[in-house]
Order: sequence, then C-alpha cells, then structure tokens
Amino acid sequence: MDIYRIYYFSLVFQVCISLGLAAWLWAKAPHQSGIKPLALFCVGIGCWALGQLGMHLGGDSVAALGKRLVNCGPINAVFFLHFVFRFLQRERPRQLLGIYVLGIATLLLVQVLDMGTLAPWLGFERYYFFPVWGAIPGVVVTSISVWAYLLLLAAWPKAAPKQRGKILAIWFAGVWGSGASLMFLNASLGIDIFPYSVILLPGYALLLVFGILRYDLMVVNLWANRLLAWLVLTAITVALASLLLSVAARTGFASLAAVPLWQLWLLGTAMLGVMLVLEGPSRRAIERLVFPGAHLEAGVLADWRLRLDAASSWQDLERIAASTLGAHLRQPMRVVLGAARPAGDGKPGLHCHPGPEKDGEAAHWRTDLMEWEGATPSVTRVGEVFGALLAAAAARLDQLLRYAEHEKERMQQAHLLELGGLAATVAHELRNPLNIISMAAVMSPPETRAEIRAQIERADHLIQDLLSYSGEVRLNPQRVAVAELVQRVAAGHPSQRIELDVDADLFLHIDPMRGEQILGNLIGNAMAMLRGRADPRILVDAQAQLDGRVLLRVCDNGPGVPADLAPDLFQPFTTRRPGGTGLGLAIVRRLVEAHGGTVRLGQRAGWNCCFELLLPGMP
Repeated sequence: MDIYRIYYFSLVFQVCISLGLAAWLWAKAPHQSGIKPLALFCVGIGCWALGQLGMHLGGDSVAALGKRLVNCGPINAVFFLHFVFRFLQRERPRQLLGIYVLGIATLLLVQVLDMGTLAPWLGFERYYFFPVWGAIPGVVVTSISVWAYLLLLAAWPKAAPKQRGKILAIWFAGVWGSGASLMFLNASLGIDIFPYSVILLPGYALLLVFGILRYDLMVVNLWANRLLAWLVLTAITVALASLLLSVAARTGFASLAAVPLWQLWLLGTAMLGVMLVLEGPSRRAIERLVFPGAHLEAGVLADWRLRLDAASSWQDLERIAASTLGAHLRQPMRVVLGAARPAGDGKPGLHCHPGPEKDGEAAHWRTDLMEWEGATPSVTRVGEVFGALLAAAAARLDQLLRYAEHEKERMQQAHLLELGGLAATVAHELRNPLNIISMAAVMSPPETRAEIRAQIERADHLIQDLLSYSGEVRLNPQRVAVAELVQRVAAGHPSQRIELDVDADLFLHIDPMRGEQILGNLIGNAMAMLRGRADPRILVDAQAQLDGRVLLRVCDNGPGVPADLAPDLFQPFTTRRPGGTGLGLAIVRRLVEAHGGTVRLGQRAGWNCCFELLLPGMP
C-alpha cells in the first residue's frame, strides 16, 4: 500500500478522532475538572490535522487556509496549560489571563506575518517549511508546553495514587504526541526522510483523554474496549484481504486481484466500524424482543415500590411481588418469603429471607435469585433490582407487623390490668353475698342445699378463672421432666384413663405450677367433653423438636370442636361445653405465651380433638 495514502488516512483519522472526542467531552463530561480546556485542545489537534490535509490535497486557496490552521499551534498550547491548571486546581485568573494574552498575541503575529511557506518535498505536492524566524513562536509554544509538564512533575510527590495515575497518563501521552510530531520538522531541518512518526499521531488524543478520564467515567473504559476490538479486527481484516488478493491472483480472478489492497482494507474497516456502532443498539433491540422487560425506567421502579409497599401481610407481599415481576418479564415468576429456601422446580423466582438478628436489631432482609441461570445480564439485573426493592418492602412489613404485635400486646396488657381491677372488685363484692346464701341454706332440704352449693361452686369457679386470666403472670422457670409433670396432673384425675406417650429424658424449661395449671385445664376440658361417652379416651404425648422446643399434645375422642367456633376458641368467654366459663383455654394461651410458647388446635389421626403446645425445652 502507498505510504502517502496511509499518511493521509492517518490525518483523516486524527481529524475524526480529535473532533469527535472534543464533542463528546463537551457533552458528556462538562462537570469534570478541566474538561472544557481539554476539549478545546482536542479541537486544536483536529484543526492541525485538517490543515495538513488541506495543504497536501487541496487547491491553492484551500492549501493557504490549511497553512493558517497549522499556524494555530500557539493557542493550542495555551489550552493545554489551562487544562493542567484546572487539573491540578492551581488556576489563578490573572496568571491565566496573561498566558492567554501571550498566546493570542503570538497567534496574531504568526497569522499577520503569514509564517511558513509551502513547497514540494519528497512525494508531497506541498509541504510546510518553517522560516528562520519561526523559531520565535516555536520557543513560545515549547515554553508553555514545558511549563505545563513541569507543573505536573512538581505535583507528583504529593498526589494521591489515583491522581498519580492521571499524571503518568498525561506524561505518556505527551511523550507520544511529541515523538509522533517530531518528524514533521524534517523538511524544515533539511532531513529528507519521510515523516513516518506523524502516522502515529491519532493515538495522542485518545491516550490523553483515556488516561485522564478512565478513573472517573466508566463509559471511557467501555469505548476503549470497543476501540481495541476495532483495531484488532482491522489488523485481521488487512491480513485476510492480503491473503484473499494473493489467492485471487493465483486462481484466475484477475479483476478481484486488481482491486487495490487499501480499498479492500478501507471497506472492511468501515464495515467493522459500522458493526461496532450498531452492535449495542441491535443487541438491545433483540433482547427486548426475546426478553421483554429487560430494561428499567424510573417510572417502573416507582410503580414497583408503591405496589410492594401496599402489602399488609406476607401472603399479600408474595402475591403482589410474583404478579408484578411476572407481568414485567411476561412469564410466570415464583416469590417465596421466609428463612427456609424452597426446593427448585425449574421455574425462575426470588427467595427473600431475613438475615441473623444482631444486638436486638431488626433482621436485614436480602433476596436471592432462583433458577436464573439462562437469563441475560440485563434480565438478571432486573431481577436483582426488583429483589432489592422486595427486600426493602419485606423489612418494612416486618417492622410494621412487629409494631402491630407489640401494640396489640400493650393494649392487651392494659385491658388485662383494667379487667384485673374490675375482677378483684367483683370477687370481693360477690363472695360475701355467696357466703351469706350458703349459710342461709343450711336449714333447707338436702336437695335444695346441694343445688345451691353447686351453683355457688360454679360462681366461685368463674371468679377464680376471671382472677387467674386477668391477674399478673409471674413465672419461676425450672428444669421440669415432662413425664413427671404429666403423671402428676393425671394422678389428679383417677377416674379417667389417660394414655401417656412421653420420653423419660424429655425436659421443659417452665414454671412447674403453671405447667400443671396448663395441663390441668386441657385435661379438665377433655374430661368435660367426654362425659356420657361409652369409651372415653385421653392421650398426652410429647416430642422434641429440632429448634430445641417440645411439642406437647393433649387429645381426646370427644365430639371435637365445631368449625365456626375454632377461630375464636382461645378468646375469653368462648366455650364449647355447657356450664363452662369460657376462660379455661384463654388462660392456657396466656400462660403458654408467657413462657414464650404457642398453643393451637391441631389434628392427629384417630382423635377428634387435639391441642398442640410448643414450649421451651431444656437439655
């Protein structure tokens, strides 16, 4: 390939690169320190290369204009010094004004005196020759440039590591630019050697901008990666084009072999450039088609946040999250909340779970992606962003539910204190009349005395239950053997056969008196429901749980609990048997919860009614 064509192509490339970088810097990084002077410096480099092209390839008028563009070097050096001042944050308005006055004065002097002549040299029809007095503006330009590099060198020892990297990049780019432009002076110095180094000049602006901004703008690294890919592919294109022409010449394709190599290379390079430019938009368009919803906008995120925050329960949050993400990605999604990780079923989804609590602080929620291995990076990013919003919504819902539960407990305690005071007053006021009635009935017939005594005992039982439910629960937790506790309670009911299935090595950490009260209430309830049955049976069994608690069951083969009564079974004054006070199960629940446990109506094969208690265990 003709070396002159390569030279001209490098100048065209330099014009495109320099002016393109200047426009990009002005538009994309206006707030970075010193960027505008750097953009003007890139414009100056592009104008210098454009002037070279005008001198070499244009007519006389165009060549004259090109020479004037080449003579703009003094102001370009001022732009570079201005950039260095901004970069080092050493800008002084008066000093900078003096430098601009010097640069503009030198520029006007060069333009008015029409410095330089154009004459044939080597294979160039016109080439720039400096006059003898041209050393004067050359000294000015060199002095300004050297001043800039000395400032950078002086700032090196005290600079931070990141700043040092930028200074090193500027120095490296400066050495590259100076070396590349040095052979431009060959004609003026009488050295008849082709200016090969000028071919490398397009890399000057690229190295300078990349070295300065690579630490501040990630997009610079992205474009640098694309440029390197383009250069590698260009080299491969040249090699393949050369091979193609050689093969064509040997196989009889004379017309193809006659095509100049530089034309094939230029066409291939242009095609590669178009491919690199269109790669991103085409990939995103195809991704939108294959993976709809892969891109996010601010309005979408705000809508997601509002939808997730509207959930009032864990079930609502799961349903809203699954439907929202599924609608955005246009495919079914699975969302699971809770500590236990669900088994995979091949469908993509999210698992939102709390982390460990530290020092009483609320758990930090996080979201893991499930079955997302085949998703593209952008789709995965959608899942990660939605997962972060879901974790934040779960944390807020967790706090709200905790607050609601705490407020409920506080109100219940206040209600119990008020009820306790009322119960104590009622008990005091009722027991005296009941004692008087009992003494007055001494002279009554035996049947009447028995009925009065039964009703008085029932009233007294109601008073005792009311005092027990509304009074303060004081606990003295101890290590209690489950088998011994159950046997003691069962011994109090000798008339009822109670089946026991309890391991002798099983222990609870509870108040033994309260434990007897809990079991006594449950067994008493079961016996009341079994009256009149031909084969009354009661089962008490206990099993250790993995979390250290003990599962205690009290079951009977009575009539069971009606479905309409089950939801309110543990509420005060709810009863399933005639003559009951409706406080027995409420007392059981209060005592169990005071121990940190839970009680519920469960199910067990072969039994009609089964109460399950989870109480703290002890090794």
